[in-house]
Amino acid sequence: MPQLRAVPLTVFLLVTSLLAAASLSSDTLFLSCSGAADNFTSPSPYASNLLSLISALISTTPETPNLFSSRITAGPSQAFGLAQCRPDASPAVCSACLANAAAAALNTSCPGNKSASVRNVYCVLRYADHAIASVLEYPSFSSVFSPENASNPALFGQQLGSMLSGILPVASSSPLRIAGGVNGVDAGMNYTVYGLAWCTADLSPENCYQCLDHALMSYTGCCDFSLGGGSITISCIVSYNILPFFNASLIQNASAISPPPTQFKTAIVRRSGQRKRIILAVSISAAVVSALILIYIIFFICRKKQAARKISKLTAEEKMSATDSHLLPFSSLKSATNNFSVENKLREGRFGPVYEGVLSDGQRVLVKRLPRASGQGLVDLKNEAALVSQLQHRNLVKLLGCCVQDDETLLVYEYLPNASLDKHLYDPARRAKLDWETRHLIIEGIARGLVYLHNHSRLRIIHRDLNCTNILLDAEMNPKISDFGHAKLVGIDESQWDTKQIAGTSGYMAPEYALRGLFSTKSDVFSYGMVVLEIITGRRNGSFTNLQTYVWQNWSQEKAERVIDEGLDGEYRVEQVLMCIKIGLLCVQAEPEERPSMATVVLMLSSDAEMLPAPSRPAYFTDGSLPISSSSELSDNYVVGSMDMTRPR
Repeated sequence: MPQLRAVPLTVFLLVTSLLAAASLSSDTLFLSCSGAADNFTSPSPYASNLLSLISALISTTPETPNLFSSRITAGPSQAFGLAQCRPDASPAVCSACLANAAAAALNTSCPGNKSASVRNVYCVLRYADHAIASVLEYPSFSSVFSPENASNPALFGQQLGSMLSGILPVASSSPLRIAGGVNGVDAGMNYTVYGLAWCTADLSPENCYQCLDHALMSYTGCCDFSLGGGSITISCIVSYNILPFFNASLIQNASAISPPPTQFKTAIVRRSGQRKRIILAVSISAAVVSALILIYIIFFICRKKQAARKISKLTAEEKMSATDSHLLPFSSLKSATNNFSVENKLREGRFGPVYEGVLSDGQRVLVKRLPRASGQGLVDLKNEAALVSQLQHRNLVKLLGCCVQDDETLLVYEYLPNASLDKHLYDPARRAKLDWETRHLIIEGIARGLVYLHNHSRLRIIHRDLNCTNILLDAEMNPKISDFGHAKLVGIDESQWDTKQIAGTSGYMAPEYALRGLFSTKSDVFSYGMVVLEIITGRRNGSFTNLQTYVWQNWSQEKAERVIDEGLDGEYRVEQVLMCIKIGLLCVQAEPEERPSMATVVLMLSSDAEMLPAPSRPAYFTDGSLPISSSSELSDNYVVGSMDMTRPR
């Protein structure tokens, strides 16, 4: 349960770092100590090592570009620590912040404790008698909020959550694990809201995103009606206010996601009497570097071939092992669906029918049943089970269990009462009830789900068949990506992958995929762009003309408002709809390298349309051309395979 504290607004603006001033370096936002069993005395070997450690952290961290980690060894009493300052903190502010954090832990809050974590406004300081680098920790979240509330709390909270959700994937993908955002919020009054998401730089992108996501959920569940606040724990912080509280240009430079994350510096300090040595780096000659690179390339190629052979040997049963703990008896599912009756059948999917059912405990579920002896379909369905069972995100459909018995294979999913997106878009009566706020919520949710698939799994997951039929909607119309039968696992460092069959839906496949069998995360981006254009226009691609051609022609003639669905009756913010049209066109550009990543798309959705680049002419499925000459020109990670297109269901 988050710890809540309401404080006067003037004090709150200081305590939550909402004023960028050096005097704030002493404000403690979060402090955690170890249990009494870990107490140590002073003087002692550990106390001596700890003081040397903190001295090294305070003196070295202000001069490092990211995070400084240190370990001190002297006999059996090792001390481990790490420290990091915000990119917009000067060296002087950084030093003062770390010194105050150390004083708060050692002298005030955690005297004698072997482990402590302190998060101040501009810095983080951690120490322990065990290794702590790259370890995700969020035992609890402390929520700080302003007593001043928005005039329209519900709308403010909704738009605030959308804005903060947009910066989470950017922060977790950036080298320093930090990102800021600024966005207008229309909730009775026109607010300008500043948001910041920050993890310690030693965390992996996956762990950083997990921490930030939990922090945001913890806060939005209690306090998102306030005009300022934050959710704080050991490993991360998410905060916001209607006043600027960080240097936007310095934070923006630090959150650039194009360079790979840099390895944080590590110092090993050994004590010999009163002498201390800090080893910060090792100089390696150019010849040695070249040799190491050559060895790495050879090792990389061998590992790639070995991994490909290993994966090819996996049987469908082995892939299902991840879901063994959720196996359900066939008799239960047969009873739940009234013996798979016609009345319970919702639709006919590519791999078989989907039924609505009610389990014995009263829980409503969706049951996907694979037709008997369907060969490749069996492999695809079991691939889907193995994948989805390991995915956890609010915008991905949740797998509850499965059943494999004789020649029967079934998957059991959470029940989503509003069916699929296409049922609403392509039905005039339902589409009329689909207001712009709901459509925008769906556009954002799909983007966040794809960011998780592309960036926050151990292996990069490419969906390969994103379309309106595969977007399911819950009771609140939140979108959930489904149908992972054709999804592909691609190693983050892999440049190519061989596949025997390409499967996708005509009208949603990127040209390099449809015409040459090359796919990457940018293929999913193209499919997402097509879905966005369908949501905005209310038109099915191919129902009257090539949709991206229709939108592009009106956009280039500065008549983009003509493509907006008339069923919206003008009840929308024109600039927001035009921004989404622009994002859709950016996603369906002909050149894969010109399309934004999904993490960038999420950030764009919280930006001003004027800040976005101008889209180039979109790709056409109808002209038969592919504006790239060879696979070597593709800058993303591509997979090569043969073609097997299908049409929308």
